[in-house]
Amino acid sequence: MSRLRSALSVQGNPKRKRGTKAERRASLAYVSGYLCAVFALVLTACCFGQDTESEDKPKKPTPFADRVVMFQRGSGGGNGEDKLPDIVLGPPQGAGKLKASKHVLSLGQEGSITLEFVDNEVIDGKGPDFIVFENPFLAAPGDDPNFGFFELAKVEVSYDGKNWVEFPYDTGSRKGCAGHRPVLANSKENKIDPTDPKKAGGDPFDLKTVGLKVIRFVRITDVQSSGAEDGAAGFDLDAVAACHSRKRVGKKK
Repeated sequence: MSRLRSALSVQGNPKRKRGTKAERRASLAYVSGYLCAVFALVLTACCFGQDTESEDKPKKPTPFADRVVMFQRGSGGGNGEDKLPDIVLGPPQGAGKLKASKHVLSLGQEGSITLEFVDNEVIDGKGPDFIVFENPFLAAPGDDPNFGFFELAKVEVSYDGKNWVEFPYDTGSRKGCAGHRPVLANSKENKIDPTDPKKAGGDPFDLKTVGLKVIRFVRITDVQSSGAEDGAAGFDLDAVAACHSRKRVGKKK
């Protein structure tokens, strides 16, 4: 620091002995180097502070399932298994009424998958509380909801992952089944809200139907599907989204 003061005083006081040309150059070089070092330290501290603040800021819970607890592949299934868990987490990527999305995991005949909401929990609200997205499609022109390709699944829910309640279903009428309403919401292609059961497509479920107020686990099991090649048999899961949810305040696993 004394060397810095000396260098600055020589530059700012014309009456003081200036020294040789080489000494003046050395002094200037030292001042420049010192100031650069100080600037670098300040910049590093600022950046570090910003990174720390970003890392410490809690992430806002999303309305989608967060974790795959279990996947039991059924006969002829497994397509998309190499992309687990991401392929069934996050928003749906529907292909509309007349086309089947390829962004799915094929459960296989009688295959099953269990998903968990980790940072939030699904609660009973007005109307449907969550939506299961598969990839069914209708025959052109798509004006008859009963004429198309459907692979159905039953849906069970639980709060603790141990005690399960099954939604009543009928494969003949498809009532209570997942896998018969085309998916319209696609996070990469449109702005349709995937939590809006009137616009998103997919199959909605109301916790009131099974007498529950809150759940965190959803289990989906293939109940009616056709065989297929290349591991594409069975119910094809795209995503699960909560229509009504709240941030989980209890202990997380």
